[in-house]
Amino acid sequence: MRVGIAGGGIAGLTLAWLLGESHEVLLLEERPRLGGNAESVRTTVLGSPYVVDLGVRETPVEESPVWRYMAASAGIPVEDLVATIGSRVVFREDERSALWVSAADPGDTIRPVTTGGPAYRAMARLAGESARREAEGASWDLTLDELLNAWSPLPSSVEHLLCALPASLHGCTLDEVRNLSARAVGATLTKPDGVPRTTYLRFGATSLSEGLAADCSRSVKMLLGNGLRAVRQAGAGFELVDTTGAAHPVDAVALALPADHARASLSGMPGTSGWQTALNTVAYREVTYALHRDPYGMPENRRLWSAGNTTMDGHRSQTTTWYGPSLGIDLFVSQVDHRPDPPREELARSSFRATLPTPASCWARQRLGEIEAGQRLLFLGHCTTPVETQEAVMRSALAVAHHLAPRSQRLRRLYNYVEGG
Repeated sequence: MRVGIAGGGIAGLTLAWLLGESHEVLLLEERPRLGGNAESVRTTVLGSPYVVDLGVRETPVEESPVWRYMAASAGIPVEDLVATIGSRVVFREDERSALWVSAADPGDTIRPVTTGGPAYRAMARLAGESARREAEGASWDLTLDELLNAWSPLPSSVEHLLCALPASLHGCTLDEVRNLSARAVGATLTKPDGVPRTTYLRFGATSLSEGLAADCSRSVKMLLGNGLRAVRQAGAGFELVDTTGAAHPVDAVALALPADHARASLSGMPGTSGWQTALNTVAYREVTYALHRDPYGMPENRRLWSAGNTTMDGHRSQTTTWYGPSLGIDLFVSQVDHRPDPPREELARSSFRATLPTPASCWARQRLGEIEAGQRLLFLGHCTTPVETQEAVMRSALAVAHHLAPRSQRLRRLYNYVEGG
């Protein structure tokens, strides 16, 4: 079978790797590089080289068995998985005290950790209810605003705190975040009495995409800097028309693209109006990240410094990631879209598009991820994952691979690994 994949992010690359040993695969990517939202920057601090991520930065390894397997398959040794603590602080820029401080380790006595009061109880309640809703597969319809109103009255500072982290994650205002799905928002939270652990790749998130691409380079034809313009029906199969105007005949199409790009590629194609309507509900916000050396976006009190430092200013919240806990150095990556001044010692910057998981968007993405018998036009990546994580988009690739090549040896070995724990 000839399979055409549009999109060279982690979902498209995972699918190409899974299918490459048994199928003829063509991958189109409009950028000159692979990896999608994974973008790594090399820099030097005090004579030592480091790799820092501007886009995708971390993965909770214990909850990501598919990601672990794919990292190993990409040739990434275990020692290059850098474990760290995902400590957090949330504060208002014009106030010296923090609204929220999480523990940096189980026995943390140095930081003024939030252990009680209205903020702690609200965070614990939101995390607990979110975990329950996710386990039960609850509806996406309940918004964060409806959830918080049901708890009222809450102090305004507590409501702002509950909105700050998801607003920063999705690049929206504190008001806009209230219109997002409570289940989708809650899926990114951790219990306040825990110490969240996460993992960086020592040589950056792009080392994963580069490893997968290298491993399937002989079996997969990759055209970089050459995206998908249109999908056309061609007999029992399809033609992929690339940005040069060339047409590539394929038997099946897998779209691992941003929703608006996928919708544009289907424009005028009979039988795709339902998918186009679903794709049209996925909205984005652009978020710009800067890598810098100065403590821009950090609390004045160094005792409060955390892996994630979220500042609330007016109707927005933005986060600065500090690499001290993971790499032992003062390097920082900050959201800079709505801050008045740039960092003084900026090294690099890049912009990415964050999705807004509204109830309508979540239902549409779930629908786009459903696969019917005999289907040969398929979707994967964040267009099919209401909760957007590296693990989720990889699993969307697994679903497509299982549909197209259920007897694939690579797929079978991966399933055995995941089922074995």
